Amino acid sequence: MIDKLSGTNLVGMSTTRDRVENDFYATPKEAVEQLIKAYPDIKNNNSFWECACGQGHISEVLKEFSEDVFSSDLVNRGYGEKEDFLKSNFSDTDCIITNPPFKLAKEFILHGLKLAKREVIMFAKLQLLEGLDRYDNLFTDNPPKYVYVFVRRVNPLRNGSVVDESGKKWASTMCFAWFVWEVGYKGETIVRWIK
Repeated sequence: MIDKLSGTNLVGMSTTRDRVENDFYATPKEAVEQLIKAYPDIKNNNSFWECACGQGHISEVLKEFSEDVFSSDLVNRGYGEKEDFLKSNFSDTDCIITNPPFKLAKEFILHGLKLAKREVIMFAKLQLLEGLDRYDNLFTDNPPKYVYVFVRRVNPLRNGSVVDESGKKWASTMCFAWFVWEVGYKGETIVRWIK
């Protein structure tokens, strides 16, 4: 017998688990390290702002090669400064990088492009590429320069952990990528793969 997948399953949402509070699905350290290996130009940035830092999963990797990493989040999880990125006017950083709550990804990207001096880099579901609203109000005028698609499935850390509330290791059904915007870039988007 073949199981049928519902629309909820197909977009990566679980039918058996609730979403975690404040959409806290942290980025695994390995995913950040793989970005740096695939996109070494990230190191050309002198300063970074991880604006939805959670527990510092991205920030801690950036600190391995940069002394200027500012970390903030709307929700205090014991790491970084408490700040609402979407209301901030802080614009003294080269690169804004984060894993935003997916429902606010477009807003994070557009606000980041107003504030960053050089780049905006977002870890998001590949699904970010679809949708008429994002096409009309984001990608048409602000195409990413690169999209780095993971060849193997990446499992974001549910509530910052590899295990769920029951203590079982959990796995995501979603496809993720790193989206790289260069401030002012208007060319075609280049798709690359992270193996």
